[in-house]
Amino acid sequence: MKKKDQIELDAEYARKLLEEINKDHEEINKDIDWDAAIDHNTAGYKLDFFKGMSYDEIRPIFQARFDANMRFLFKSREEIEEEDREVLKSINETPAQKAAKRRKLNEDA
Repeated sequence: MKKKDQIELDAEYARKLLEEINKDHEEINKDIDWDAAIDHNTAGYKLDFFKGMSYDEIRPIFQARFDANMRFLFKSREEIEEEDREVLKSINETPAQKAAKRRKLNEDA
């Protein structure tokens, strides 16, 4: 009878301890602004990446990204549907077709 009582007490204590740990964990995470933490970490990376570069060296990097974003935003419905068809065609290719395509590309190169 003592073993059974001890097992029940241990299980109850484990449940209480787990609840307390979960409560503490929720309180800690509630206080953290994760968006700010991510921005803080990436800001340092971005600054280090561009450190020592002049404006003329940095501008083409941003211009390329900006142009890609603008092309994406101003795509017509037909262009989007064409891309979707190409993706579906690629997904539906059999492994034999993919292998033949790779061989053809290797021969051309």
